Amino acid sequence: MQVFTATLNQMLVLFIFMALGFFLNKKRLLPLDDSVVLSKLETYAFVPCLVFSVFYKYCTVENFKQKWTYMLYGAAVMAVSLPIGIVLAKFFAKDGYLKKIYTYSFAVANFSFMGNAVVLGVFGEKVLFDYMIFTLPLNLYVYSIGTASLIPAEKGGKLSVKTFVNPIFIALILGAVCGLFAVPLPKFITTAISSAGACMSPLAMLLTGFVIGEYSLKTLASDKKVYLASVIRLIILPSAFMAVLLLLKTDKDIIRVALCATAMPLGLNTVVFPAAYGGDTTPGAGMALVSHLISVITIPVMFSIFI
Repeated sequence: MQVFTATLNQMLVLFIFMALGFFLNKKRLLPLDDSVVLSKLETYAFVPCLVFSVFYKYCTVENFKQKWTYMLYGAAVMAVSLPIGIVLAKFFAKDGYLKKIYTYSFAVANFSFMGNAVVLGVFGEKVLFDYMIFTLPLNLYVYSIGTASLIPAEKGGKLSVKTFVNPIFIALILGAVCGLFAVPLPKFITTAISSAGACMSPLAMLLTGFVIGEYSLKTLASDKKVYLASVIRLIILPSAFMAVLLLLKTDKDIIRVALCATAMPLGLNTVVFPAAYGGDTTPGAGMALVSHLISVITIPVMFSIFI
């Protein structure tokens, strides 16, 4: 019950920020293109600062020796999730590009913005470090095959080395190196980085609400497929992974981060990329809206069952 209450409190906090973002958009209190600004602030500033801060504090030689297996489990989850996503997508869409959107949605949840916020709020920085190690393979997919698949082929949707050279990965590497070699940094620098990282969670939820606010709730909520997709993403897939990990008698700490990575709602990339390249954003926005609303209850329930 304690886990449920703590998680529910954190989900309600995040939901308030999401509702605020939605309100700001609907009332046109901010320019519509501010979603681009918010997204870039997250990608180029706040998330990299959070990643660097966590790795700088906790990426020691001793910790890395103990936690490297987390990456193997993360890779295994990703290797299983992608084929599952490909199969499930065939039942949800006939159009080739729409299939890619569903494949991405079932292959990975919103483990970055939402996952980081939930883990940090419920479990703290030490567990967030474990979580980031576990989700490295998931990030590799997102910044390679995942990103390329969401960009239409005629718009240049193909794999590129440049996709790996991004602020988040650079921050991770710098933080890991500085942590492993105990590089001393001035107090004002670490404080500034830590403070910027603390902005990640509220801004991520503001961005989510702001993006969803572009659409008619009635239109988004009328598609029955998004409800089924949300249930699969939030309940069925994470439950299946947890059942397998429990049967394998996996360490409880690995089970915890695996659940956090797989039980999150559907992400915003399926809205952002189609919008940027003139594609249909309605399915992605519908899944984001419904899954984020349902997750306020499902995440605390899943945590209380498996953690």
